Amino acid sequence: MIENVNLQQYNTFRLPCLAKKFISIEAEKDLQELSEYYGKEKILLLGLGADILFSKPCFEGVVAKINLTYPPRTIAENQDEIVLEVSAGTKWDDFVVWACNNNYGGVENLSGIPSSVGASVVQNIGAYRSEVKDVVQSVKAFDLQKKAFCCFENSQCDFAYRHSVFQQHSNLVVTSVVFALRKGQLNASAKAKEIRELRDSKLPKPEILPNAGSFFKNPVVAKEKFDSLRKDFLEIVGFEQDNGVKLSAAWLIEQCDFKGKRYGSVGMSEKHALIMVNYGNASGEELVNLSNIIIDKVKKKFDVELIPEVHII
Repeated sequence: MIENVNLQQYNTFRLPCLAKKFISIEAEKDLQELSEYYGKEKILLLGLGADILFSKPCFEGVVAKINLTYPPRTIAENQDEIVLEVSAGTKWDDFVVWACNNNYGGVENLSGIPSSVGASVVQNIGAYRSEVKDVVQSVKAFDLQKKAFCCFENSQCDFAYRHSVFQQHSNLVVTSVVFALRKGQLNASAKAKEIRELRDSKLPKPEILPNAGSFFKNPVVAKEKFDSLRKDFLEIVGFEQDNGVKLSAAWLIEQCDFKGKRYGSVGMSEKHALIMVNYGNASGEELVNLSNIIIDKVKKKFDVELIPEVHII
């Protein structure tokens, strides 16, 4: 355990935040120690920090950085499919590249997403009509309260749009994920490369312009609400789903004239209206304030509530 660690290098917004206590989880035994000695304190689990906004200059608790990494392990395979266990601390895109280079298909549409394997299931990351839940077989986790490991089958993970059971229960630490991928996908690498280039053309890279990817979730409204909106806004973007119509948050934000707008050290990307960026030396408070302004203006214009996808700490 290390005291008073600046978390600026551990989040893609590059926001300074002092962690009173910082622990690196290098092995599963470290989770036992975390539970034993710090189980009663507030614990923040940290992967790559690609979906976090530190709104305050200090985190009064324990930050546990998940650094569990080992090469993918083959659990089972047949002529058409391979089942792999991948450690939670593995960088998501490293796994995608490895899988595609081995001609395993199922994750190529999710290439280029800044995340860790563990965080990928917590958030149920998705892009280009694919979600990580589509290839997850099971998830292994450590329960900090029970001080024991447990396993969740896909059906037990409560996967939904940018949601999983692991968001609801902070005592569950994802340690590894079992994926079922298709074998013999010779075009997987080419497809992943195409997706990565497409993302790079639309989205600013966090290492160049600090951001946390999509700041807001795409809101889902009832079909009747969408039809009503379309009467006033003919070009509104929506995609029908079982539970209604998913609107494009980026379109809503752009119609409110936020795309490319800068407010001091913060703003919305010129490339994509859904990406909030730190132009340098921004505070978490500034980012939250801009978020609230956008939520308010979208609500007034469209009567639609935007919900942050980024976790505000």
